[in-house]
Amino acid sequence: MKTPSKYAIALTASLGLFMAILDTTIVNVGLVPMSKAFNTDLNTMQWVLTGYLLAQAAVIPVSGYLGNRFGQRRIFMLSLGFFTFGSLLCALSSNESWLIAFRVIQGLGAGALFPLGQAIAFGAFPPEKRASAAPIVGVPILLAPAFGPTIGGLIIDNWGWEYMFYINVPVGLVTILLVWWVLPADVTTQVRAKARFDYLGLILSMLGLLAIVYAFTLVSEIKPNTQSAFNPRGELYGWGYWLVWALIGVGLLLLAIFAWYELKISKDPVIDLNLFKDYNFSTSSLVIWFAMIVLFSSLLLIPVFLQQVRVPHLSALDTGLALMPQGIAAFFGVAFGAKFFSRIGVRNLVLIGTLILLASTWPLMNLSPETDGSALLPWLLLRGISFGMIAIPVQTLATQRITGPALAKANSLFNMIRQIAQSTGNALIISLFAQQTLQHATELREQAMKALPVGTLLNPNSPQFLAMREQLATKAGTTAVNDVFTAMAYGALLMLILALALPNRKKQAEGLTAGSDSQAKLEAALMG
Repeated sequence: MKTPSKYAIALTASLGLFMAILDTTIVNVGLVPMSKAFNTDLNTMQWVLTGYLLAQAAVIPVSGYLGNRFGQRRIFMLSLGFFTFGSLLCALSSNESWLIAFRVIQGLGAGALFPLGQAIAFGAFPPEKRASAAPIVGVPILLAPAFGPTIGGLIIDNWGWEYMFYINVPVGLVTILLVWWVLPADVTTQVRAKARFDYLGLILSMLGLLAIVYAFTLVSEIKPNTQSAFNPRGELYGWGYWLVWALIGVGLLLLAIFAWYELKISKDPVIDLNLFKDYNFSTSSLVIWFAMIVLFSSLLLIPVFLQQVRVPHLSALDTGLALMPQGIAAFFGVAFGAKFFSRIGVRNLVLIGTLILLASTWPLMNLSPETDGSALLPWLLLRGISFGMIAIPVQTLATQRITGPALAKANSLFNMIRQIAQSTGNALIISLFAQQTLQHATELREQAMKALPVGTLLNPNSPQFLAMREQLATKAGTTAVNDVFTAMAYGALLMLILALALPNRKKQAEGLTAGSDSQAKLEAALMG
C-alpha cells in the first residue's frame, strides 16, 4: 500500500478538529431555540456550552500522555467515536438536564481531538516545513468558529435544534474510517512501554481547572427568587459572591500543588512543565491566552447582540449569515500568515494582525439597537483577517522546534492553555455583559420612574408597561455590548505589548537552525 502524503495525513487529522471546534460554536445560535423547546431560561441553557468546554478542558491535559502511551491514531479514533456517540445522545435528549450531561460526554471525546489532531498534522512535516501545514490546520481552528453559527442557523431554522447533533453521526463515522485508512499505524516505542500513568497529576490538574472555570461561569448566574415583573433580570451572584473566590482560591491552590508535583516528584508527568523552558513555547502561550479571549469571545457576544438585543431580533440563520464574512476573510488571514511566517516573522505578523483587530473593534464600541448584519460586514471582515494573522502563526511558532513524543505533549499543553482561555473568556464576556446590562437597566428604570407623574400607578401586565420594559432592556443591552467591546479594545492594546516579547525574524530563524540542539535538551527534560 502506498504511503499517504503528509498533506493527506494533515487534512484527515484536521477533519476531526473541524468537527470538535464546529460544535463549540454551532450551539451559540441554538441556545435561544433550545431554551424555548425545553421551556427553561438561557442561564440554564448556557451550561450546554459551558459543560462542553469544561469537559474538553479536563481531557486536554491527559491527551498528550494517552497519545504517546497508547498511540496517537488509536486515541484519535477512540475520541472520534466518543464524540459521535455523545452527539447521538444529545440529539435524543428529552430535557435540558440530559442534554447538558450528554454534552459533557461529547466534550470528553472532543477534548483529545484538539492536541492530537494538531500533533498528527504538524508531525507529518519536518520542523522547517511546519509552516506549510498551517493553512490545513488553520481551517478548523479559524473557519469552524466563524461558519459554525451559519451552519447551526441553517439547521435550526429548517429541521430543528436536534439536527445540530444528528449531523455529527454520519460525518463522525466517515471520519473514523478515513483516519483508519489514511493515518499511519501507531508504532510501539520504548518511551511508550516505559511510560506510567500519572493519576495524581491528572486529578490535581482536572480539579484545579474545573474549579476555576466553574467560578467564572458562576459569576453570571442569577440568584434564586430575585426575578419579578419590575426586575425580570433578577440579581446576579457577581464577583462579590464568596463561593466564586473560594473556588478560584481552591483552583489556584490545586494547580500550584500540581505544578510542584509535576516538576519535583512525578517521573512521568501528565503535563511536563519543562516545555516552558522553550522561549518560543512560553511566549506563544502567553500571547495565545489573551488572543483567545479578545478574538474568540466576540463570537459569542455578536450572536447574543443580534438575537437578543437588536430590534427586531434576527433569526438563527440570519445571525449565522451575518458572521459568514468573518469566516471567508479568515482564509486570507491564514494564507497571509503562512506565506509571510518566515519572511517577516511572527512578531510582525501578530503586530499587524492586532492593529487590524483594533481597527475592527473600534466601530463595535458604538452599536445601536438598529445595527444589522450589513453594518457589521466590514468590521467582521477585518476580524477574520486578524484571526489568521495572529492565532495560526503563534501556534506554529510554539511547536516549531519540538518533535517526537515532545510534540504531542506540547500540543496538549498549548491547547489546554487555549481552551482555558476560551472558557474563561466566554465566562468573563457573559459575566461582564450580564452585569453591565443589569446596571444600565437599573439606571434606566430609575430614570423612567422619576419621569412619571407623582401618584401614577403601573400595571406590570399592561401593554404600556411591557413596551416600556422592552425598550429599556434593548437600550441597556446595547450599551452593555458596547461596554464589552470597549473592554476588548483594551485587551487588544495589551496584545500589542505582548507581541513585542515574541522573537524577531532573525531570532526566529536562528532558533530554527539551532532546533536540533534545543530539541535534544527539551526531549531529555521531557523524558526525565
